[in-house]
Amino acid sequence: MKELKQIISDYVGVPADDLNENTSLVGDIGIDSFGLVSLICTLEDTFECNIPDYELSSFQTLNDLSSYLAKNSTVFVAA
Repeated sequence: MKELKQIISDYVGVPADDLNENTSLVGDIGIDSFGLVSLICTLEDTFECNIPDYELSSFQTLNDLSSYLAKNSTVFVAA
């Protein structure tokens, strides 16, 4: 989760320490649909996985992203 928080922190300009598993991507840090697609591309490259477009609507919080990556990436570390 630490690396995920840092990527999102860098992407939106919010300190990583201000992010937690319940942080809402839209409500708390203001990622819009275009921003989410761009962020997902970065996550796919970083964590060596493919995230289908139909999954995007299921990502509401950092925990949603973390859970998905933990199941679908061999390089993601959830701790």
